[in-house]
Amino acid sequence: MVNTKLITLLKTLSKSETVKFKDFVSSPFFNKNQSVIKLYEEVIKFYPLFDPEQCKEEIIFKKLFEKEKYNYFKLKNIISDLYQLSLTFLKLTANEKKGIENDINLLNELHERKLENQYIQKEKQINKHLEGIKVRDEFYYRSLYEMARVNTSHYKFIKSGYTFNLIQNEFDIYLQYTLIVLLRNYSKMLTHKNHGNIEFNMEMFENILEYIKDKEFENNPSSRIYKQIIAVELFKEEKDYRHLLELKERYIENLSMEDLYYILLVANSFAVYRIKLGDEAFCRDRFGILKEMIDRNIQKPGYILFVNFINTYTSACLVGEYAWAEDFLKNFQSGISPAEEFNNTIYFCKGYQAFRKKEYEKALEYFSKTNFKLFLIKVMVKSYSVRIYYEMSLYEQAYSAIDAFRHYLKSEKLIAEEQKNAHYEFLRNVNELTKLKEEDIKNKNDVRLVMLKKQIKEMQSNLLGVKNWLIEKYEDFFK
Repeated sequence: MVNTKLITLLKTLSKSETVKFKDFVSSPFFNKNQSVIKLYEEVIKFYPLFDPEQCKEEIIFKKLFEKEKYNYFKLKNIISDLYQLSLTFLKLTANEKKGIENDINLLNELHERKLENQYIQKEKQINKHLEGIKVRDEFYYRSLYEMARVNTSHYKFIKSGYTFNLIQNEFDIYLQYTLIVLLRNYSKMLTHKNHGNIEFNMEMFENILEYIKDKEFENNPSSRIYKQIIAVELFKEEKDYRHLLELKERYIENLSMEDLYYILLVANSFAVYRIKLGDEAFCRDRFGILKEMIDRNIQKPGYILFVNFINTYTSACLVGEYAWAEDFLKNFQSGISPAEEFNNTIYFCKGYQAFRKKEYEKALEYFSKTNFKLFLIKVMVKSYSVRIYYEMSLYEQAYSAIDAFRHYLKSEKLIAEEQKNAHYEFLRNVNELTKLKEEDIKNKNDVRLVMLKKQIKEMQSNLLGVKNWLIEKYEDFFK
């Protein structure tokens, strides 16, 4: 019985919800079958673990029908009835969370029943509530629209207080609501297109851009934010990125958690983009963005994808925030998902910190213990390992690691060609750098050094910080 849909659902209930559900099942308005009530009373005794040995169907049946012989189909029907009740309970629970939507639905019901006095009283209450809402997102404008729609119908029906302005007002609010939805989806499409190479059918995009180009949306902060996100994604200009962060601070009290999350997501992507170009001044920006996700509880300790855990931890180490990184590790490591990547993630983070602190032997030891399935992290381990061997003047190991990295890139089909080329470029230059270091070249005018300097400066990508690292190692020749 443990694997039934009923038990799976009951496991998700909070302690207080199990009590509410008991009252719900016992209510004759929803259920008159005493066997269903008794089934719930017996099953919920095993909450929250629902031990398989204790929840066997034969045992439960015996509790319900002491003198009867076990009948699978009879029990199955009762389980099915209780499961259907649990779904109805969830519907009501979800409905309770809607808040203002329920009040507007009630207002519409009062209109349909021609209860004019009650309608006016409820309308005043709803308007007062709407005026007090600070977060002016799409759900706020949807509530305004639903309210305007009910009012247009109501005042037209009673022929009192009806003007054509009601129609205009309904349209204006709906337009604001629609713009938020469109701009939010366009911005998401652009983000996935730019960073995930995903293609979308962005119907009417150019028309909407033309319509909004001169609009400031002072009373519609969500549209203003998504308009700016679109600018960041389209033009990749620092001024647009900085303005997006300014808007975040200006409208912080009027933004939903989703709006705020998307601002930080796009800001992080822009910072990564600039870092890849070699502008490591954005490393501090990126750490601040990821830290804000933690501080605002957007990223919660109970669940964090291992890739996001690594990105957050390493961004802190990159700017010397080692104490913060260790505190983050302590508080968030239990939520690393999937669980099978826990050890890999911890070993990688420890290895990266050791690498940044120039504790190279320790870094190699940690990296050697990782065995990631995801190619994105595999290439990181290989890239840092090559650099460590160089730093330790372990030339043969460096050449071997370079060769192994090349073969891996050729065999891995999931890596985009642009990224492969960036890694190949790094390997070609670090291979030449290793040869020159092994030969202990000191002459600035050595043709190979001159050529290497030119090749490094012409690199198109600073993926994983390799270009800046190569420049630093090249300059070490003359210290």
